[in-house]
Amino acid sequence: MKKPLTAVVVVAAVVVGCGGASASPSPASATPVVQKPVGVKVVAPAPQLEARVLQATGSVRARQEATLSAEATGPLTRVTVDVGDTVKRGQVLAQVDTTNARLAVSQARASRGAAEAALEGAKLDVERARVLAQSGSLPRASLEKAEVSFRQAQAQAEQAAAALDSAQEAVRDATLTAPFDGVITSRAHNEGDYMSPGTALFGIVNPQSLEVRAPVPEAFVDRVKVGAVVKGSLNPSGAPFEAKVRSLGAVVDPQTRTVEVLAEVLPSQSQGTTLRAGALVELDFSGTLSSSEAGGQAGLFLPSQAVHARGQQGFVWVVQEGKAQRRDVQVERVLPGFVRVVRGLGLDERVVADVSLPLQDGTSLQVVQ
Repeated sequence: MKKPLTAVVVVAAVVVGCGGASASPSPASATPVVQKPVGVKVVAPAPQLEARVLQATGSVRARQEATLSAEATGPLTRVTVDVGDTVKRGQVLAQVDTTNARLAVSQARASRGAAEAALEGAKLDVERARVLAQSGSLPRASLEKAEVSFRQAQAQAEQAAAALDSAQEAVRDATLTAPFDGVITSRAHNEGDYMSPGTALFGIVNPQSLEVRAPVPEAFVDRVKVGAVVKGSLNPSGAPFEAKVRSLGAVVDPQTRTVEVLAEVLPSQSQGTTLRAGALVELDFSGTLSSSEAGGQAGLFLPSQAVHARGQQGFVWVVQEGKAQRRDVQVERVLPGFVRVVRGLGLDERVVADVSLPLQDGTSLQVVQ
């Protein structure tokens, strides 16, 4: 009888212990979960692109530039210009000794005179032979011989005339002249130096005929129009100038993804702006858009990293009362790093700068600088 009573007491104790454990509240389940705000940077839509976005760095080069070389053989007898001198087209720059060339002209002239005299004699002989042949007083073979001699005399006269022209050209080649108006940029030899054809003597450039070569990003090069006038500034002085777009490159550089644009420098209205070949300049293409493309520059612009877009459809995260709100937008890519918002966004709204952050609608945000 004692064993059953003991068992009942043990069971009761277990039941009471279980009931006490279930009634005890859990501290963990009673603590609320607090979400920390996500720190974000924000950007405001820009009504227009900054001018620097449509700028390209280029270099100035001369459209007329040449290295002048000697065309005659002999010592230099005269050098009339030095580096920095301004010259006119046709002006004599240097002279090579022409003594031998003039002797050659005299010999060629004498040879031509002899050949012309021989031609005159051969002409008289063939005319006489023709008359005699017609009367039957001269054999046919003799006439043919006279005609051959006449043709030979003609060829020799032409050869002598060509030799004289060549000798006279050699005299002209001994005088080096400026091929265009310009400034002497280099001088390699002095009087007394021996020249031979191909020896470089001078460098010359026309500072009034300059152009700018600028590699323009392919993303907006099609907006640049031939004939458009662009504003430029000299680097680093900032001196302004204007240039007229002359040509657009036909290929895209595979390394830089740029297209070469050539623009002719227009005459400066300011006497203080002096461009030189080799100078670095900045060209501003923001004013080159045609009227039909004006919408390509006007609108609301955002950095590309602030917009998640596929084609023209996308979304941004807008900050509303300290929380993230997804906003569907329609966009258009205009330049590397920028998109134009066509629909879905207001000018006074703030947009999270990095769309790749793990945000959801209603996520608490803290704007940081």
